[in-house]
Amino acid sequence: MKRRIGKLSTAAVVVAAVLGLLTPSVEARTDTRTKPVVYVHGYNSFGDGTDCNMWSSMDSTLRSWGLTGPKVTVRYYKGDTNCTHALENYGTNGRHYDPGAPFDRYVRVEHLGYRLAWMIYNQYSSRGVTVDVVSHSMGGLITRYALAQVARRHADFPPYLYVEDSVTLGTPHAGTGWADLCWTTQCEQMRPGSSLVNWLGSYAPNPQASGGTDWTAIGSYDDEIVSETSAIAMSAAHKTQYLGSADVAHSDYYKDTTNARTADVRYNDNGGAFYTWYDAPWAVRWSDQSLLYGTW
Repeated sequence: MKRRIGKLSTAAVVVAAVLGLLTPSVEARTDTRTKPVVYVHGYNSFGDGTDCNMWSSMDSTLRSWGLTGPKVTVRYYKGDTNCTHALENYGTNGRHYDPGAPFDRYVRVEHLGYRLAWMIYNQYSSRGVTVDVVSHSMGGLITRYALAQVARRHADFPPYLYVEDSVTLGTPHAGTGWADLCWTTQCEQMRPGSSLVNWLGSYAPNPQASGGTDWTAIGSYDDEIVSETSAIAMSAAHKTQYLGSADVAHSDYYKDTTNARTADVRYNDNGGAFYTWYDAPWAVRWSDQSLLYGTW
């Protein structure tokens, strides 16, 4: 029996060595602003097209604070404009809930997560490059699903991803009642109790990329689309809720670029107690610190 265990151990070492050759080594946590930042927009209730320049103010402000990594924006609606990467160019057609139709609001979130995972892998992870991700609204569900299925080693997904930090802004982690007012596939998936919301709650409470991923979930009591509780309804290491006095609406998360510390928030870290902070940073600066540090 000891002899058999020895053979198995030797075989395991060989397999590990081969995998090591196939997988570029992930960097240790950097705490720098040099990583590419991938911006993932949310649902467009007015049609199948979003202007990726929506991120310009946030990205420009982050650069004024020292960000030097590439700006990466993703197109997943057929009408998206000014985006650097089109998700339809990544992955394989016909795989993972592919509807075989134009990229519109009837494409399932799972399929968009599949495409996003392959974009990050092909452009960055396979080359040993670690990225950060900032997602708004439904974009956070896409990102969360992508990381979860890679971590679960789903056969349709790439073998690994390197995502050091992930920030979600007004993401309906527990769904949103607003989605009852629209009837597209993506709206149905964002309703409380949907199969997607339930799956994420069960299998993706805090999905980790290779090397670890530090999640920050940000919401607001004045978000008219996603409740302050739904926006932090995942096991993120860091949770932030802007109080009503801050008046942060659903589209304000990436627009509040002031560096003043005058916001009122509730926050907690690593499952601890919630604290109230009455001179806190606004959402873009909070995101900047979340992308830069594992703890701050």
